Parts: sequence; C-alpha cells; structure tokens
Amino acid sequence: QDLADKSGQLLTAVQTLNTTTTDDNLASCRALWKSIRETWERSEAWLVGPVAVDEIDPRIDTWPVDFNDLNSILSSGATLDDAYIDGLEESLKGFHPIEYLLWGQDGDKAAASFTDKEKEYLLGLSQNLKKLSEEVKDSWTGGYTTLLATAGAAGNTEYPTKKAAFEALVDGMAGICDEVANGKMKDPYELEDPTQEESPFAQNSIIDFTNNIKGIMDMYQGKFINDGKGIEDLVRHYNLALDNKIKEAHGTAVAALSAIDVPFGEAIIDQKPKVENAMAKINDLASVLDSELKPFLQQYGQ
Repeated sequence: QDLADKSGQLLTAVQTLNTTTTDDNLASCRALWKSIRETWERSEAWLVGPVAVDEIDPRIDTWPVDFNDLNSILSSGATLDDAYIDGLEESLKGFHPIEYLLWGQDGDKAAASFTDKEKEYLLGLSQNLKKLSEEVKDSWTGGYTTLLATAGAAGNTEYPTKKAAFEALVDGMAGICDEVANGKMKDPYELEDPTQEESPFAQNSIIDFTNNIKGIMDMYQGKFINDGKGIEDLVRHYNLALDNKIKEAHGTAVAALSAIDVPFGEAIIDQKPKVENAMAKINDLASVLDSELKPFLQQYGQ
C-alpha cells in the first residue's frame, strides 16, 4: 500500500515538474524518489508471492543502467508513453532510469536543462512505475494475503503447510542478505567499477543496502508502519537466546554499512576494508537466519 501511494505521489510531482520546471519542483521529485525507494528497498525481503511470480522486481529495479542506452531512447522519434515503456528491456524502465533523469549523469542536473523528450520519458516511466506498484498491492489484497495467512489449510496449494510459509519468509530474509553482500556490493567491489553500483546518480546505494537489511527486521518483527505479529513473537517465546543472536547479527550488519562514510562508488576504491567488513557481517546474518532460524521454525510449521 505504501509503495502504491508513494508511486502516485511521485507521478503527480513529475506532472507538476513537467508543467512548471523549477529547481524546487525537481527537488520535490528527488525527495519522493528517495521516499518510494526506501519503501521498495525495505520490502525486498518480501520478494515472495506476486512481486516474484509476476516478475515485478526486474521490471522495477534492474541495474546497472547504461546512460548511453538511455540517451539513445531520448534521441529516438518514439512516443515514450506507458505502452512504449512496457516494451523496453528491463534496465531501461523502473527506478534507475527515473533516477538518471532526475539527477543526471553527474548527479547535479538543473531543472532548466530538461528537454521536452526527457520530460516525456520521465512521465512515461513514472506512469509505468505507478501501474506496477498498483499491481503488487492489488495482488496482495486480492488474495495473496489470505494464502499466506491460511498456510496449512486444506486446499492451499501455495503454502500446503505452515512450514512452507515459514521457509518462504526465512528464504526471503536470507536471500536479500545474499543479494546485497554477494551481488549489489561484491560485483562493483571486485571489478572496482563504480558504474556497476545500484543507485550511482543519486549516490543512494549505501542507503539502499541499509534499507534492504533493515527490511529483514521489519519482516522478522511483523512491523512496518504498524507493529503486528511476527516471527519474533514465536522465537522469543521459545528461544530468547536465538532472538538475541538474530538481533545482534542484524545490528552488527547495519552498523558495518553505516561505517562506510563516502558514496559507494568511492568506497570500493578508497574504503575497501569497510566494504569487506560490511559484506562479511551481512553474510554472518544470512548464516544465522538460514542455519539457525529456519530449523527452529520448521519445528512449528507442520
């Protein structure tokens, strides 16, 4: 719901920017991009269900983005509406082309530099992002929430046992650890190539990674805007030591990311030990989730 709401707000802000192209309106679009980005990154531990089955993730959040490819679209004669955006390859739609248009290649774009074609592309991208965000929300509220809530009930083919649901949740939590440490961070680090980072134009990559890891605790606690029931309640009831271990590993991973105090594209060159430590601590958290939390939950999910 939060993702869908914020995508609508971003679309409205883009429409305003296209009509009144001022630096203040550009700043509003940038702030809303970062806000919806926070929601998306915090929810990436939930890459189960509709967002995976309907392949929303690659259509919203594929990187790296080659600005040369984006510029070729901008120089084309195509009408860059929602239908055209739908037909583009995944790296040319979603969050990161929007990021490129709002910040520019060097992150210092001024409103006065926007071309009519950039405005057209930005509008089409924002409309497409809103449509896909609405699809995710509608899929959950249209039945998937019930499938998860009734895991183990007769006729539930998605989750025939509670164990299957628990395993899906833990796999999502451990999976985003793997994606951050061994994909988002490791690939640019090993290549020493800042162009491979996730959000280079807005210099938002470390924030992205941190929100990914924070989202694990959101899932564990059953907490986002409101605090509901979560896996935490079961673990604390039967194994307080495991709960403490999970939270300690989680806090250590977040702290390791916070220690990187320059943009990620610089850190992979100038702060290698900090990047290495963050990757190691995130992998440590994944190990606790996969080798200790999952077996614990499997006892209660028959």
